[in-house]
Amino acid sequence: MAFTVSNFIPDTVKNYHKYSRSHFFGLLIVLVLLIIYEASSAMIYYEAASVIKKNAAEVMLKRVFWFFGFRYEFLNWLVYAALLGWSFWLARRQQMLAFQPVYYPYAIFESLTYALVLGSMVNLMSRGFVINVKFLGQVPGEVSLATKMALALGAGIYEELLFRFFILTALLFVFQHTLVNAKPIVRQVLALVISAALFSAYHFLDTGGREAMTAGAFFFRFYAGLILGLIFLWRGLGVAAYTHAFYDLFLVFQK
Repeated sequence: MAFTVSNFIPDTVKNYHKYSRSHFFGLLIVLVLLIIYEASSAMIYYEAASVIKKNAAEVMLKRVFWFFGFRYEFLNWLVYAALLGWSFWLARRQQMLAFQPVYYPYAIFESLTYALVLGSMVNLMSRGFVINVKFLGQVPGEVSLATKMALALGAGIYEELLFRFFILTALLFVFQHTLVNAKPIVRQVLALVISAALFSAYHFLDTGGREAMTAGAFFFRFYAGLILGLIFLWRGLGVAAYTHAFYDLFLVFQK
């Protein structure tokens, strides 16, 4: 009997990569972060409403919901529930529901690993630029560590929902139906580049003058957007959101 490396890998690990990529699994584990973030939001805005504004991605998404008549906070939860219902239907149709509870700690460990190398990769890709980037850890000093941590979670949740789950997915859908003669890799690269550029540019909106838009700062975040986009396409929303949140948390503790 021939032995291979796969003989020593548990079945749960073998299947983890496949089933954890589904939108349903991703939205389900992001829900944990969302509950933690929203539960602490009252503390954030009570403590520092005059100092820190809400995450811009959160504001953008909720304004869209507001435009369509979802003007109460509980209605936003109904939207998320609807997304969970749609993703459950999709995962069932694609036979992607066979994930196990142990996949959640697997996803946390995987995301922590990506977060640890994300900064090094972006710094390497940004060589040659003078980088002066403002991070979450550099918000005013009177803001507590707990508040900074909550803001890091919010960035991981809402920025990944906006730029990867909605914008990147929408771009892929549009290019699939317009660039019909292009190879899939061409459509994916184009969608990744556009979504990463939007992700980077968004960070310079409404910063209150705290950060000037420079080539170094733009490309630093552009490359981060590319990497997070690749993680989203390869590993799904859940791992991308947790990677983003953990990376921002690392930055908070470094300051």
